[in-house]
Amino acid sequence: MLDRAIKLLCFLTLMGELISCGSGEEEGREIGHTIEIPSDQPTIQAGIDSASNGDLILISPGTYYENLNLDGKSVTLASWYYKTGQQKYIGETIIDGGGAYAVVEVGVFADKTKIVGLTIQNGKEGIYVFSKVDILNNCFINNGDGVDYYGGGGICSNNLFANNSDDGIDLDGPTAVGITNNIIRDNGDDGVEIRLDEHNGPMLNIDICENLISGNQEDGIQLIDYQDLSDRIFQIQRNVLINNAMAAIGFMAEGNTVEDFSGAPIPERVYLINNTFVGNSYGVTGGANLIVLNNIFADTENTALRKVTGDSIASYNLLWNNGTDQEESNIDFVLLADPLLDSDYSLTASSPAIDAGTASFEWQDEVVLDIPENLYLGPAPDMGAYETK
Repeated sequence: MLDRAIKLLCFLTLMGELISCGSGEEEGREIGHTIEIPSDQPTIQAGIDSASNGDLILISPGTYYENLNLDGKSVTLASWYYKTGQQKYIGETIIDGGGAYAVVEVGVFADKTKIVGLTIQNGKEGIYVFSKVDILNNCFINNGDGVDYYGGGGICSNNLFANNSDDGIDLDGPTAVGITNNIIRDNGDDGVEIRLDEHNGPMLNIDICENLISGNQEDGIQLIDYQDLSDRIFQIQRNVLINNAMAAIGFMAEGNTVEDFSGAPIPERVYLINNTFVGNSYGVTGGANLIVLNNIFADTENTALRKVTGDSIASYNLLWNNGTDQEESNIDFVLLADPLLDSDYSLTASSPAIDAGTASFEWQDEVVLDIPENLYLGPAPDMGAYETK
């Protein structure tokens, strides 16, 4: 019991660094009835079964050994954090899957569901997603995958994904999702794993922004190619990717998810803008339609940019103290200088990366970057994940 308490305290400390979006229900959101667990219903599943669309299932602190199925209902499943903004309730409200398949399954027809302020642990999947669901301010530990999307999407923000045996976040089906402001660390495989299987239809936007992705045992972010071009577009911006065991961002071929550093020429458009890469085994491996601008690559053990080819371009990037800066890549302007990073990977006052990026860039007769002036200070944007104040 003491060991568990210590672990939870550590996780809450990290969550305290992460969660900054405030408390309470979203302004203007209409909530139906509130079902309190366990005072109104003895279990969370009983609360779900009795709920109607739009209801709030409010869970008191405690550990609940359950495997939940929302059964097509659009509800808000939340700890007392949802009402109070007190972060302690995230660590004190635990749903434990007991090693069964999923701790929470959000099936089809459950759009507008919200899962807020919970610790979700010990499932083969933490949350198994088929609908559009907002996953906010949670802690995912000791699952297989923290969250596994087989469809739908939504917002995945302000969560901690730590020590899951497989991936922190897994996109296995046609998913449009915003993955923002999470800590994704020390997972047994990839931080974020994305399969680009067949999808022909409305464009799927996958935004991975402002996350700390560190210490994962394979890739920080892994994109896995399949036979045909799919209708997906990626924005990977303002992330810090540090000390990932293989590639910070790896592009894989033919459904292969075991990193081999071959650098697959994936044709889907990926924007890689204003990220900071430090201490990874490799930086970026692959990509045939990759726009790499305003990034910092430092202390890479092997190669910072490997096989960034085809219609890709890498320009206005800072490269420093890498085993090799680039192999077989389309490289334009680079800055070769110590970025002088602070302990939180922001830029110190004397960093040469300040004002060294570009606000606009044209490539193959297409404007691929156009940052409004109000989004940066000085004559030009800084390089890396953080704009100096």
